[in-house]
Amino acid sequence: MKKASLSYKIKLYIIIFIGVVIVGLLYKFDRYTQYYFLENNKIQKQFSNIKNAELQLRYEVLVTSIYMYTNNDKIIKATDKLQECINKLLSNQYFKHQYPYLYRQMLKYKKLIDKKIEKVYEFETLNSPIKNSIMYLADLLDRLPKISRERMKYQRLQNAFKSNNLYAQKMISVVSSVFLARSSLDKDFIKNLDFDFFRNYKTQNPHFRQFNKVLVANLRVFVDYFNRYTDVLKSITDNRAAKLLEQIHEEHLERVNNKIVIIKIVSMLLIAFVLIAVFTVVFLMSKLHMDYEKLEVLNRRLNISYITDKLTGLYNRNKFDSDVKKLKNPVLILVNIDRFKHINDYYGSKVGDELLKKVAVVIQNILPENLNAQLYRLGADDFGILYDYEYYPNIKTLARKIVKYFDSNELEIENIKLNISVSIGISTVEPLLENADIALKYIKKSLRKKIMFYSENMNAKKEIQQNIEKSKILYQAIKENRIEPFFQPIVDTYTKEITKYEVLARIIINGEPQSIYPYLQIAKDNKLYGDITKIIMKKTYERVIKKEEIDFSINISIEDILDTSIVRHMYYLYLKNRSLAKRATFEILESEAIKDYQEIEKFLRRVKYYGSKIAIDDFGSGYSNFEHLINLNVDYIKIDGSLIKQLAVNPNAYKIVKVINDFAKETGIKTIAEFVENEEIYNLVKKLHINYCQGYYFYKPKPYCFT
Repeated sequence: MKKASLSYKIKLYIIIFIGVVIVGLLYKFDRYTQYYFLENNKIQKQFSNIKNAELQLRYEVLVTSIYMYTNNDKIIKATDKLQECINKLLSNQYFKHQYPYLYRQMLKYKKLIDKKIEKVYEFETLNSPIKNSIMYLADLLDRLPKISRERMKYQRLQNAFKSNNLYAQKMISVVSSVFLARSSLDKDFIKNLDFDFFRNYKTQNPHFRQFNKVLVANLRVFVDYFNRYTDVLKSITDNRAAKLLEQIHEEHLERVNNKIVIIKIVSMLLIAFVLIAVFTVVFLMSKLHMDYEKLEVLNRRLNISYITDKLTGLYNRNKFDSDVKKLKNPVLILVNIDRFKHINDYYGSKVGDELLKKVAVVIQNILPENLNAQLYRLGADDFGILYDYEYYPNIKTLARKIVKYFDSNELEIENIKLNISVSIGISTVEPLLENADIALKYIKKSLRKKIMFYSENMNAKKEIQQNIEKSKILYQAIKENRIEPFFQPIVDTYTKEITKYEVLARIIINGEPQSIYPYLQIAKDNKLYGDITKIIMKKTYERVIKKEEIDFSINISIEDILDTSIVRHMYYLYLKNRSLAKRATFEILESEAIKDYQEIEKFLRRVKYYGSKIAIDDFGSGYSNFEHLINLNVDYIKIDGSLIKQLAVNPNAYKIVKVINDFAKETGIKTIAEFVENEEIYNLVKKLHINYCQGYYFYKPKPYCFT
């Protein structure tokens, strides 16, 4: 299911990825092409603007040079326009970074234009005197007849006529040459001008003399400026800059066209990629659909698996939790197979599994058809019957029928005939399962009843709450370092002298020491027992043992012996030092079943090797076994306090203690009587010749030793 789900997700992610890539590529390509064409169109327009501006400047210069009555405003405007267009192109960052070579060529072009503009400024300077001189010459030529008539008043008529005729011819020739030179910009027209004639010309007429002087001055201006004027004008109309600009423009166009070819190729590739991607997406979508259908099938199977017990095929706890919410007046009959663990351990899990399946079939067959009930497997050996009370109010009748069937019939599993019994807890109060389970627990305690209804007076909830509270107290005590060792002397029965101390664990609650005994089962259930053992060992060593020369005994459990970390802890604190090890006695709780003799014997041999002694604690309770005493080679037997306390009132207790003590003497094991609380008990212990005593009659446990 996980693999199918993973494959489905991978394909879905691939489709999404391909879609994102396609959209991303198309978007990026579209943005790139738009930007590319936009920027290059802008560059093309800027080239065109520069060309037009340069042509406009040349035009304005030529117009100004040809026509007399024009000013320089249009030239200035054309110059500014050309510079503005060039600067716009050079400030274009795209042009600068994408076409660095063309950018450098444009800088060269700008230098040529800058020089040309300098020539334009010079042209403006030269053009004014040239135009003024020509205008004066034209005006003088127009005034020539009038001046000639006035001159004839001062000379004889014949001589005056000849002189005027020659002067007029010379002047017309010179002015004509000037006009031709300016119109054609040809210097040859003014090379052979006869300036000496006009400079040396003599006349008595003051007006004519002034006329001639003005003529000579204007001719001099024209001749002096014209050569430079023509050179400047040729520089301005020179097309080197225009050719360079045209080269730059053409190269830019060529590069753009080459790039357009690449863009077309990329477009075709992109179209091909999109087609392939679309085909891939379609293929993956079809696969995805198939996977989705498979996933749906797997999901249905998973849902069935989620609500079904794999072994019996019955509904499980998940289905029960869902179904119970749908009933108005739900009833739960919780059927438990008695001693199922024993059957499972004795015959094996295979027989146990077959038994569970058989029980499921039997219960299913017992249920009335009109009950509309559902059967569930709710635990390892628990089966639940859930139905609505309205359909079958005779709850106990059904429960008795189930109990009676199993009491009266054998079940055959793989040729093995099994006689089993069941217990039934019934609840009609929410939470059904928890309350039915509480009823089952009460059945197990009673050992007589087979069927029990849950009632509010069952205090299992209170017990659970107490266990939770004890767990919290224990956790907090360990965390806050409130587990402390207390010391109770063990005395010689005859001399009453202290021979050693038993180390007892106490939990400090609200500043007061309390016995840790009520918390030991909680400690075991919560895996804290080993922590308590380590704390007591360490504090005992640090506070007392390493400071005082006393004998002592420490309680350890079978679990402690099987815990390598605790054994290692014990070795470093007590066994490594031989003199200290000889003063130590380790009391093993006899109330615990000893299963792994090999590990226990290995531990005891190691302890004995270092010189320590072994005691069996609480002997006479629980799992009392005299064989333990022989197999484990112990040094002391601590007779259980429940027997010692009854010595004066219970003859049977007295007999049991006597048997234990006699056996110990025969095997060379010394005995210790626990819970010697008064003088009467002490005298009986003394009478039985028990070697040592321990109890409140002598000393209460204290956080220090009495030495």
